[in-house]
Amino acid sequence: MSASKNNHFTRFIKGKIIIIFLLACFALCLAWVVSKVAFRQMMVAVENIVEPNNKLRLVNELSRQAARLDQLQRARLVKNTRKDFFYESKKTALIIDTLENLYSGDSVQLVRLQRLQKLLGQRDKLFLSYLNVRNKLINDKLFTLQVQELNNLLDKNAAQDSSITHTAKTTVTTIYPEEEKDTRSFFSKLFGKKKEPKEAYKVVNEELNIERDTIAEAIRDSLTRVMSNAVMQLEKNRLRQRALFVNRENIWINANDKLISQIQAIVKQVESEVVAQAETNNNDARLIVSGSVKKIGYIMLAFVLLTVILLYFILTDLSKSARYRKALEEARDEAEYHSKAKQRFLSNMSHEIRTPLQSIIGYAELIKDADKPQKHDIEAIYQSSGHLMQIVNEVLDYNRIISGKFSFSNEVFNITALLNEVISVMRPQTEKKQLELISNFNTTDKRFVTGDPFRLKQVLYNLLGNAIKFTTEGRVTLSVASILQGDKWNYTFRVTDTGKGITEEDINRIFNEFEQATGQPAREKRSGTGLGLAICKELVEQQGGNIHVTSKLGKGSDFTVILPFAAAEEPEYTIEEKAIDKTDDVAVWVVDDDSFILNLCALLFEKHNITYRSFQSPTDMLNAEWDDKVKIIFADIRMPGMDGKQLCANLRRKVPADVRIYALTAQALPQENDAILSAGFNGVLIKPFREKELLSLVNVKDSVNSTDVALLPNLSAVKQMTYGDEAQLNAIIEKFAEDTFSDISALKVELKNGVATNYITLLLHRMAGRTAQIGATELAAKLKAAEYAVEATGFKDKNDDILTLLTELQNLVTRLLKATANSTEMA
Repeated sequence: MSASKNNHFTRFIKGKIIIIFLLACFALCLAWVVSKVAFRQMMVAVENIVEPNNKLRLVNELSRQAARLDQLQRARLVKNTRKDFFYESKKTALIIDTLENLYSGDSVQLVRLQRLQKLLGQRDKLFLSYLNVRNKLINDKLFTLQVQELNNLLDKNAAQDSSITHTAKTTVTTIYPEEEKDTRSFFSKLFGKKKEPKEAYKVVNEELNIERDTIAEAIRDSLTRVMSNAVMQLEKNRLRQRALFVNRENIWINANDKLISQIQAIVKQVESEVVAQAETNNNDARLIVSGSVKKIGYIMLAFVLLTVILLYFILTDLSKSARYRKALEEARDEAEYHSKAKQRFLSNMSHEIRTPLQSIIGYAELIKDADKPQKHDIEAIYQSSGHLMQIVNEVLDYNRIISGKFSFSNEVFNITALLNEVISVMRPQTEKKQLELISNFNTTDKRFVTGDPFRLKQVLYNLLGNAIKFTTEGRVTLSVASILQGDKWNYTFRVTDTGKGITEEDINRIFNEFEQATGQPAREKRSGTGLGLAICKELVEQQGGNIHVTSKLGKGSDFTVILPFAAAEEPEYTIEEKAIDKTDDVAVWVVDDDSFILNLCALLFEKHNITYRSFQSPTDMLNAEWDDKVKIIFADIRMPGMDGKQLCANLRRKVPADVRIYALTAQALPQENDAILSAGFNGVLIKPFREKELLSLVNVKDSVNSTDVALLPNLSAVKQMTYGDEAQLNAIIEKFAEDTFSDISALKVELKNGVATNYITLLLHRMAGRTAQIGATELAAKLKAAEYAVEATGFKDKNDDILTLLTELQNLVTRLLKATANSTEMA
């Protein structure tokens, strides 16, 4: 198991290291991917920043073209460069078309460019018109021809003019008086002054008359009139051309200004867009760089955190591995030690069982050798057997013992009588070893307290038994002192001896489970299990007391127990001289596949005049006619065909609700009892049971006395129940032998040929219960342990152990039959 855990741990560590490596690779790959994507985005941003803006370039070109057109226009005024001008104009139009394609998604800019295109066309037209007007002004041939004609005329007439002329100048002055109405009133006219008349409007005409005396003069006059009209016409044309020129120039200048303003607006818009785009690109580049740095930082941080966490887990696992290794080593050592201790426990049984058993054997030998047995000897055997049976129950419930889950009763008892009982039980052992047993009590004869008398006896038996076992000569002393504090008696029990003593090292170990003093001889060490003092410690501490020991090697030991008990008044006992006849009140049914148990129950019921009916099969009970007097049913749990739980379920559907059903079983573990009660039983009667326990369930009091504690084991117990009736005793033993031999034969056949584990456990269960009831509790415990072992793991590897138990059981039955035959012959 340790190797398996180590392999699992090693795989776990390797897995974490592989995870760290994979995380590192993943982090590097992820960082590479992020860096690659970031650099690509940065390159795009840089290209966007570095790449010339076509819009701005074209707008700037458009601006330059506008300026160039303006220059060409001005140059056209000096030179005849119309061809270059139109070439540049077409080039400007192409630039505007390209800008329209670039701004295809911007409706505002499209409208602006279309207006610009229109303005450019209008400007070209206006410029052409302006040029035409200007050219006419500069190259006016009509005016030149007219002027030339006038010159020719003048030249021609100048040669012919030889007449004498008479010049007369006539001046005519015309005065236009202004009529003015007199708007004055009548009285103003009558009495007022007369207004001075305004100065009249005069028109002075001077006429120069030149008279020639010759005919040529008339011709000259006619020529003069023609020239005057021509000059006047020329003046009118010149004025009209000048006005048209000025008008066209103004229109052209306005169109040019509009075109320039539109181009400048577009330039500003594009420049603002370029600046905004450049800012956006710069921000994008910064965001890409900062985002990539953050992502890589997050990746590295996550990788570092995960690495730290995994390293922490690895270091934790390593530290756990060290702890587990140390714990496994300690557990291995402890398991090896406890394994040996438990082997001793299973082979030698409990020291607590052996101590009262020794008293029983000792007193039984005294009675066997005595002609008239003493009553106090029989009483000692009876009390020790009751204590032994309860110890067996504790041993069978081993899990409850080692976990400290003891059950304590709270009853009134005479502590002085209990102490005397303990002394009387232990005295035969001291006498056998020729030791002196001294009792020193400072209590009155009738000191009653409230507590658990059985647990107190269990502790004292253990301490006195150990003292006797490890003392070879001298004495063993039980001293009891008490102090009343309020309503409680604080008792101090001291068990001292003159034995070998205990070393300091062993003092710290003896209260541990399965621990014993290492300084004792091997023979003495093997006589115990090492559970006694551990159980004593638990019993004392859970009752609110404490236990400690002082010892010196070679000078004996001193065990001190301090326990509080509540003070109590003497109870009133009711002693029945004879059994109460319950024939008219109660009828009992019993079902068990073991005829020995049925015969024993029949004897007890007949003894107390109880109406009963026995069944050896659950089916027979279910098919039997119901008797309304039946109030109690005892049913065995493990029976062939149908177990007690199924029988209880069927009976609950058939019998009245007030009928009580009790389980009669040798299954003594608490979890088994809980399962039985949950199946519908009213209670559980554990095999081996006492007469008083059986009778208490049918509300019949024992006819012996009310202080009975337990039934006698072995043949003494059976004799106690039969009240010395040899015929009944022999019948019980014969039936026990018959059933046991039958089960042994069936079990041997099943072990050899069968595969039915359930049937094997059933046979072991029956023999264990029957053997315990006859009084052989030690052998019954072994059979019960074999039953649990077969039920848990099967019987294939346990045949030899089971056959050994069967041999031991056969010998027991043979001895019982021989003893019965000898007693019959003596009678």
